Amino acid sequence: MNRHAQLLKVKLLWLFMLFALIPMVLIALYSYYDIKKQLITSELSHLEAIAKLKSLQIEHFYDESKDDVQTISYLPYTKEILYANTKSLHHNEIKNLYEQELNSFVLNHNLNAIYIIGLDGKIVARSIQSKESTFSPFHKLAFEQGKTKIYFSNIYKESTSISSKNQQNQYSITASSPILDVDNQLVGVVVAELSVDNLFLLLQDYSGLGSSGETLLGKRNNEKIIFLNPLRHDPNAGMQRSVQISGKIAIPVIMGATGHNGSSMSVDYRGVSVLAAWRHVPIADWGMVAKIDSDEALKPLKSMRDSIAFTALFILIFGIAISLKMTKDLTRPIDHLETDAHVDSLTGLPNRKLLMGLLEQVLKKAKLKDSIVAVLFLDLDGFKNVNDTYGHEMGDLLLKNVAQRLTNCIRQSDTVARLGGDEFIVLLCGAQDISNVVKIADTIIQKLNEEFNINNTTINIGASIGISIFPNNATNPDEMLRMADKAMYEAKQHGKNHYKFSDDMQLNLTI
Repeated sequence: MNRHAQLLKVKLLWLFMLFALIPMVLIALYSYYDIKKQLITSELSHLEAIAKLKSLQIEHFYDESKDDVQTISYLPYTKEILYANTKSLHHNEIKNLYEQELNSFVLNHNLNAIYIIGLDGKIVARSIQSKESTFSPFHKLAFEQGKTKIYFSNIYKESTSISSKNQQNQYSITASSPILDVDNQLVGVVVAELSVDNLFLLLQDYSGLGSSGETLLGKRNNEKIIFLNPLRHDPNAGMQRSVQISGKIAIPVIMGATGHNGSSMSVDYRGVSVLAAWRHVPIADWGMVAKIDSDEALKPLKSMRDSIAFTALFILIFGIAISLKMTKDLTRPIDHLETDAHVDSLTGLPNRKLLMGLLEQVLKKAKLKDSIVAVLFLDLDGFKNVNDTYGHEMGDLLLKNVAQRLTNCIRQSDTVARLGGDEFIVLLCGAQDISNVVKIADTIIQKLNEEFNINNTTINIGASIGISIFPNNATNPDEMLRMADKAMYEAKQHGKNHYKFSDDMQLNLTI
């Protein structure tokens, strides 16, 4: 090979480096970071849902506890025991019966102990399990606060109760409520000790959080955040571990405990990078956090990163031949994106874009074969009521079920598509005559009239159908859909739950 040929080869190599390798590397980097962004967004949405669920569980616990102490204050003998003459012959008998009633309440609720306290601060009655003679600071504070309102103490570790319903209890709160007479005058206070162990077990269900994820609670105390519950990575953290609000770690719990809601990539109490969602729970003034280590959440990216590096190395060694392989690998995600662009994400049916392409092809073939094509435009009757009554999640499940029933009503050569909302299209490209179209339309209405059983809920809907026929009504895709849409609205105006041909074809064609 002469000098000029070698120089040309070098130039071509540099041209390849400039116009092939560099763009490929840029595409690879773009793909990598775009997929990383999508993974992070998806995981954060998942964590936000978990944090919201756990927050609702906390609110439910506090609402139930509030109901419990109020119920005790309204028990038939609560006021009587405060008014009772302690020297009465029957006082001890009445008190014993009342304390047994309190004890029964303890056994059937998430309580350790109940105290009925007079305005002088003396215990008038108590549940049988609670026999200590003095109050803890938490009980005393609850007594004072409970004179004017429903009160909940901060969480504290290990019950001060000498005898409790569950000797394994470690975390408790104290709640109190005023006892008012018929004239709405304060006559005493209910003080109850509640275990939060079961709540912690519920909150620390790590389902959906992988091997590194966890949920945790924080409470602000001046310029510190105290961790309330045992942690997955630090079982001894509850009520013992804290972080400074101005610090650079445990950012999610700091945000939640200081009244914020949100999610992002952050740093947890170990100084580890995590994906986290946090919520403030006003009723308890806690911060709830759901998180997972970034390494685990983004693990799928590792294999992609290694693949890109390996492919780039081969491009440098083998040149254009390997660059074709790299191009194929890098464009594979684009193929998936192209597929997604033609498919309805909820039902998996073809969307409007794909439907219009199919319809155009079908009409071209029908012109050559001189055959008919039918477009059935469906709009569900009663769907809005389902959404309003049961919520959009139930509505989405119903749309999936409708899509499945429609698919079962047609032949393999036909197509079901979803335009959006509760509008569907059935494309019949193999119908021999109008009678076939009528038969399928009748079948669809019959099937959609049958009850839907979703999550143990029975739902009844119907469908209004507009039908356009090629070539009688229209000869292009847009016009076919427009005519079918118009016929559907006419069907709705004439009573719903039936079909109508465009321009009253059913009166002009022999079926």
